Amino acid sequence: MSGEDGGGAGRREVAYRVLAAEFDDADLSYSESDEERAPNYVVTPTGARINRLFVVGVLTEVEQAGEDILRARVVDPTGAFVVYAGQYQPDAQAFFERADPPAFVAVTGKARTFQPDDADVVYTSVRPENVNEVTAETRDRWNVQAARQTLDRVATMADALARDQRGDDLRRVLESEGVDAGLAAGVPLAVDHYGTTAAYLDAVRDLAVGVAEVVAGERDGVDPLSVDPDDPGDVEAASLAGLDVPASVGGTDGSLPGGDAADGTDDAAGASETGTGSPGDVSAETGSTSEASSATETVDATAGGGGDSGVEESPETDAAAGESSAGDGVAGSTEDIAETEPAGDPAGDDIGEFEPGEFDIDDEEREQIESEYGTDFQSGTEVDDPGEADIDTPDPETAPNAEDPGETGTATETGSDTSAAGTESATPSGEEGVETADDDVDIDTAVIEAMENQDEGDGAPESAIVAEVTDRLGVDEAAVTDALQDALMGGQCYEPDDGVYKPI
Repeated sequence: MSGEDGGGAGRREVAYRVLAAEFDDADLSYSESDEERAPNYVVTPTGARINRLFVVGVLTEVEQAGEDILRARVVDPTGAFVVYAGQYQPDAQAFFERADPPAFVAVTGKARTFQPDDADVVYTSVRPENVNEVTAETRDRWNVQAARQTLDRVATMADALARDQRGDDLRRVLESEGVDAGLAAGVPLAVDHYGTTAAYLDAVRDLAVGVAEVVAGERDGVDPLSVDPDDPGDVEAASLAGLDVPASVGGTDGSLPGGDAADGTDDAAGASETGTGSPGDVSAETGSTSEASSATETVDATAGGGGDSGVEESPETDAAAGESSAGDGVAGSTEDIAETEPAGDPAGDDIGEFEPGEFDIDDEEREQIESEYGTDFQSGTEVDDPGEADIDTPDPETAPNAEDPGETGTATETGSDTSAAGTESATPSGEEGVETADDDVDIDTAVIEAMENQDEGDGAPESAIVAEVTDRLGVDEAAVTDALQDALMGGQCYEPDDGVYKPI
């Protein structure tokens, strides 16, 4: 029922997509063995067993949480994820140091929990592995994908609640029915630890549908997740077990920017660190989720989310996080960090220190940004040809040098689709085995097409994708590998297994 695989020891964990409100409700973490390298998991109330997490949202704030630790907040329509970057995450730390909130970002990282010594509350956080600036379209795709996966888990959990089996027996039954190993392991743990009820599942279902409706422009915000995992109610689990994903979740009506967001067919160029959304675009989005962005203040309580200390964890991380938690005083509940009322509603007075217009840009600043950076294109694929876009082009007598494979690989590794396109167009048209610019196929598109061609049902092996793209475009393997990672970060594919990719 779910496309996510929980992984296990000795293999790379697949990154889950989960909404912030549910992640904030999680307080269970465990490891399946005492081995030093055994993965740590955070289990959510719907049964998601998360080691790695993939998050896309609005970066609303970056602040110092310790001597060498930065705390960032990434907001989705339901609340905020707290991200800690320390000395053991230098790339992510460097990104946040130069970031200028608000901005759309994608974060892949490890899920962590933290419980201060003097408190009963457990805080969740993300320890980043990769951080990139993305476009609004990528954010919308993630919202839809996260909503769909949440609905899948709700249906699986509801089916489990209607059964008599529990524990390992329930796990075996779910696995035998085709539920992926990670979810099959997480559901029994969630049932036992949280006592998840049908009433909570119904509330999470409404939350997920609301997120999709926000993306489709059918509503301004989502209601907060105000039901606790063990709250009783009149809802029957059987009524949710056969749940079908509503037609509105997936953008099949073409209302999502760039086409069907659920299919992830948009160009992955939005995942480049240069970013393509103008500051004005981000401000508009922040306004539409201003109440959710109130998490920049109320979610401070999750400052303790330095997480379970692993072999890579800085010794100072938990101490600094603990100090921050003690200073904040109270836990950030899902009611605090969820969207409540549209901006401008009188109820907006309750959103704390965050001001709805804090990230608005005046006309003079907007004009300055447009004149300096330009905001008239959405992704790297829409940049004009070399020369027209003020990109230096080689002289005719030096153009043949551009066909050197090493130069092509270097241009691709920089993440600039434009540079790669310019290199390919400079290649002599008579060269066999090399695609020219006339074919209008870039490496990102070729990777997705190869992934679809090589997928026989269980995904496409990385080696097969690399072989097809290198044969087709004449680029080096490193460039294809980078494009695969861009597609993964851009929400266009996922990893059902280590070294195996499946298009979304």
